[in-house]
Amino acid sequence: MEALARRVRRAVGRSCPPYLVSQADDIAQEVLLQLLRKLDRTEGKTGFSSMYLLKAAHGVTVDEIRRRSRRREQTGMEDEMLRNQSSAADPERSALSRSLGREIRRCLETMVPPRREAVTLHLLGCAVPEVATRLRCSEKSADNRLYRGMKNLRDCLTGKGLRP
Repeated sequence: MEALARRVRRAVGRSCPPYLVSQADDIAQEVLLQLLRKLDRTEGKTGFSSMYLLKAAHGVTVDEIRRRSRRREQTGMEDEMLRNQSSAADPERSALSRSLGREIRRCLETMVPPRREAVTLHLLGCAVPEVATRLRCSEKSADNRLYRGMKNLRDCLTGKGLRP
């Protein structure tokens, strides 16, 4: 199994564009899950060629790219361009936004990991069902983590003198 995981990570590394490198481990996990499901269906009688692993890694990577484009997530380069445009338009507002962003990150760092993950996904635009899917938990659990995490975030920001 460990050898298969190494092969999958290499395949993902070859198919993953530079702006998705931070998601490579998540993509590799998804590929491994797909391979395990296939092994279950075939009762372990399937061997995976390098070409098959590359195709699986490519498919999951493309799914991630499509998911991001549907949610209109921005790559680091686009984010930098927007940052430069907004700072030219209103430097004071840009400074306040960066400051608020830093404080939100600091508050997130103090949260327990399950809540932090749920709140981060929510702030990125995920609905509760998608949060549940990505965290591999029930919708009730995801909703609970999100509710408590957002309360923690509001309390933390209020304690810093910021109004969420």
